[in-house]
Amino acid sequence: MTDQTAEEQLRTHTRAAIETAGISQAEIARQLGLSTKHLSMMLTGKSPLSLTWAEGILGLAGHTLVIGTRPDNPEPQR
Repeated sequence: MTDQTAEEQLRTHTRAAIETAGISQAEIARQLGLSTKHLSMMLTGKSPLSLTWAEGILGLAGHTLVIGTRPDNPEPQR
């Protein structure tokens, strides 16, 4: 299990998706109507990265944001 918070994990995956897609942060910021500074702050944790912004960023990087839940201690299936 990771020690990262959910927001840190989201940030890590979002940065990786941008890098893999080969799209610049400047282009993402332009298409989303953000300043490059604000985008950078969201990606580095200096500003919150909301699910809405993450979904937009990931979409431009060719990814889909999927959120799931699971029980902490699942009971064995019978």
